[in-house]
Amino acid sequence: MACIRTYVTLKIFSESFYVGAIEAVLGLAPTSIRVRNALSPRRFEREGSLWKYSSKDQLDSTDPQDHIDWLLGRLSGSEKTFDHLLTAGCAADIVCFLETGEQGGFTLTSLQMGALYSLGLDLTWDIYPAEVRA
Repeated sequence: MACIRTYVTLKIFSESFYVGAIEAVLGLAPTSIRVRNALSPRRFEREGSLWKYSSKDQLDSTDPQDHIDWLLGRLSGSEKTFDHLLTAGCAADIVCFLETGEQGGFTLTSLQMGALYSLGLDLTWDIYPAEVRA
């Protein structure tokens, strides 16, 4: 697959857990954070807070495996931490953004799948065709 652009984002959402504490719990500074706002006109902002950690602008690679490995390397040894976050009412997953210009596929290795399983994280592929440029 001819991948033009890719990155992964770990998302941790909670209705009650203070997402500002996630940095200390995981030892990772978020790339973005959205704190719950009960007065927001947007339902998702009223319902909870969101903490994100992304490989966007962190790696110069168009191989999604590199981005997944980058993130999993930073989360290595965090299995109990994720158990704690999930027990505390958080929901967590990973999204892999892909912009591609051709037909084809990519591989999620068994080691990556095992690490995702150990952390209790699902991975969603968010795939877009490349924009046609004149």
